[in-house]
Amino acid sequence: MKTKQLTTMAMYLAIIILSGLLAIPTPLGVPIVLQNMVCALAGAVLGKKNGTLTVFIFLLCIAIGLPVLPGGRSGAAVFFGLTGSYFIGYLLSPFFVGLALEKAKSRGYFTFLAIFVVFGALLINFSGLISLYANSENFAAAFKTMIAFIPVDLVKAVPVAWVAERLYTTQPGFLKEIRA
Repeated sequence: MKTKQLTTMAMYLAIIILSGLLAIPTPLGVPIVLQNMVCALAGAVLGKKNGTLTVFIFLLCIAIGLPVLPGGRSGAAVFFGLTGSYFIGYLLSPFFVGLALEKAKSRGYFTFLAIFVVFGALLINFSGLISLYANSENFAAAFKTMIAFIPVDLVKAVPVAWVAERLYTTQPGFLKEIRA
């Protein structure tokens, strides 16, 4: 791995952590955060391998107790709580975003938007259904909670797709180099 790749991954890890500073609490017990879409964006910026590895390191930071989640939460217990299975989506999202962009014939804004809707908003939210169900009365209640976050994440996908499209348009050489 090249120095530029490691440096970019470390800086991106910092962006993931900083994106957790803004969290909007909800009465549902799951905050609205930017970290989910920033993790999805890792697949576009860093590629499927480096993006997934960066998010994995973020999850390791959580596991060892570094206060990198909203409100300074951390520790292995977080993975077994109400939001625990969302982290499965956090890890899978950059891989599938990167893979979809490798396979995409078009790199227009709407291609990016579709990829972030499917592999950002929907994948992460549906993975969160597992822990929501494990921590609620029934599947219907868990599903209603999960569905409540999809409109917000669809809105977040709009600027994330724009950022990704702009990076691909203005920095194609840099992106290719850090993914190699």
